[in-house]
Amino acid sequence: MSIVLDHISYTYMPETPYERTAIKDITLEINQGEFIAIIGHTGSGKSTLVQHLNGLLKPTAGSITVDGVNINKKSAKAKAACRKVGMVFQYAEHQLFEETVYDDIAFGPRNQGVDEEFVQRRVQQAMEFVGLDVEGFSKRSPFTLSGGQMRRVAIAGVIALNPEYLILDEPSAGLDPKGRDEIFQQIMELFKATGIAVVLVSHNMEDVARMATRLIVMNHGEICLDGTPSVIFKNNRDQLKAAGVDVPNVTALMSKLKDKGLCVQDDVLTVEQATEAILAAVRRQC
Repeated sequence: MSIVLDHISYTYMPETPYERTAIKDITLEINQGEFIAIIGHTGSGKSTLVQHLNGLLKPTAGSITVDGVNINKKSAKAKAACRKVGMVFQYAEHQLFEETVYDDIAFGPRNQGVDEEFVQRRVQQAMEFVGLDVEGFSKRSPFTLSGGQMRRVAIAGVIALNPEYLILDEPSAGLDPKGRDEIFQQIMELFKATGIAVVLVSHNMEDVARMATRLIVMNHGEICLDGTPSVIFKNNRDQLKAAGVDVPNVTALMSKLKDKGLCVQDDVLTVEQATEAILAAVRRQC
């Protein structure tokens, strides 16, 4: 089961003076069980690309299938396939609109025609998953919550849909470090518990390196690199800089240590890996 993009392109405001092609001839497959991060400079086409995955945008050229169903066609099957793809936008709190937290999270399942008993179960499970106390938050207005709490409500609303693919466009934007860590911890728990496919758009290389199993780098509307984070960050630094991104800080540090003569791995991606590599190198020298 997968999402398949077959030679898709998208042009904003075609046949006008403001015409701009945002993505060009992209072919891509997203499989269940993958945690994919998409990186690239501002304007590289990341957000435009992911907005095609649930039919929010329709390609100017090419086709998109979700589990074998062409979502560009008007049909009941296409609508059902689009519902398998949950989208959390940047500043997801802007997705909130109901009077209470409960009703906001319940909106999606109700729109799917789910019985109210199952709606209640889904809402409770989603709230518990994102760390919101059901009794304490259900009747509150989402607009009285903190930014981090509002972001959790928005994510819970998507999780309540039971998506098979979860698309996250800069979900930690505007959050403090604690709030960002909590959001990503919850996303990783969902990924590990369910095997759901996750697609994350991010500018934070440390987050990408820590979580992603696959990395896609975009530049000027095209995919220029596609592979594992360790291989891409180690072997493609010139291409990364050309795409307006860089390696994680810890990877850059390890490379400098190696250049200074310390025999360490320079393909590590996390602080924990770097600590182990440095200690191992020091012991060997002793």
